[in-house]
Parts: sequence; structure tokens; C-alpha cells
Amino acid sequence: MNLDVSDPALQNFVKEVFRKSIDIMGSNDWEWPPKWDTDRKLNFLNDSLNYANDNEFFEQSAIIRDVTKKVKDEEGSISGNAE
Repeated sequence: MNLDVSDPALQNFVKEVFRKSIDIMGSNDWEWPPKWDTDRKLNFLNDSLNYANDNEFFEQSAIIRDVTKKVKDEEGSISGNAE
């Protein structure tokens, strides 16, 4: 199956799925995949933040920044390097 990534309907679908997925991250009703380490989480969040900013999804950008801070804080508390 070939998907036409320039198709506006597909682009709108991807944007809506992205927004809804990030919105869920603003709640306590989700978990990271069990095998994701801190680096993978931060890479995902960085890529997501870039996408959100590029598309002017400001509410989602705020959620991503909050989750990024939480991941960094958790890593700091695990390694004893909390700032």
C-alpha cells in the first residue's frame, strides 16, 4: 500500500492523532513503553516538540515541555544528580 504523504486528508489525520496522543500525555492515564530508556524518551519528546512547534500546536508544546522536565527530573533522582 502506498500512502501519498502530500494528501491533505492524510496530513490532517496525522495532525489530529498527534494532538490527541500528546493531550493524553497531560494526564496520568498513560505509560511509556516498558523498554524505552531515558534517551529514547527524550529523543521522542524532542522530535515531538519540533513537530508541535512547526505546526503551532502550542498547548501540545507545553505538555511536551512538562513531560520532558518530568523525565529529566526522574533521571536526575535515579542517578543522584537532581538539579
